[in-house]
Amino acid sequence: MSNNRTLGAMALLMAAILAIFGWGLVAPFAYEPVGPRAFPMITALVIAICGTILLVQGGGDAEPISRETLTGIILLSITLLVYAFLFQRLGYVPSTFAMSAVVALIFGAKPHQALISGVVLSVGSYLLFDHGLDVVLPTGIMGDLL
Repeated sequence: MSNNRTLGAMALLMAAILAIFGWGLVAPFAYEPVGPRAFPMITALVIAICGTILLVQGGGDAEPISRETLTGIILLSITLLVYAFLFQRLGYVPSTFAMSAVVALIFGAKPHQALISGVVLSVGSYLLFDHGLDVVLPTGIMGDLL
């Protein structure tokens, strides 16, 4: 199996998991027409489309997947599963911070770079969605701080 097909299969698996967890997102009150599940469902759809393209088109003969690449794929998959599980419980900012920092480390960032990117991505995207786009995100353990 080529690297593209492996990535495509993993993308479809992740899209399915994201859709399952995303479907369960319900805000206690919703004043926007689409509700909180729109973002994860649209994201799952885009990931599924890309995964299908990779799976169908595949690619030419490729080198076998290295142990390092396979380890990275598995770690990313586990990270996304944990993120989906903790998203509602911890809230958007803490879970996105942790996920972003771990992904940065998987891709070879130094610890201080991973922490900085986690803070920037989690807080920046929260401000964009919550204040800029009026999308209600779970605050979780941060409660009234946000």
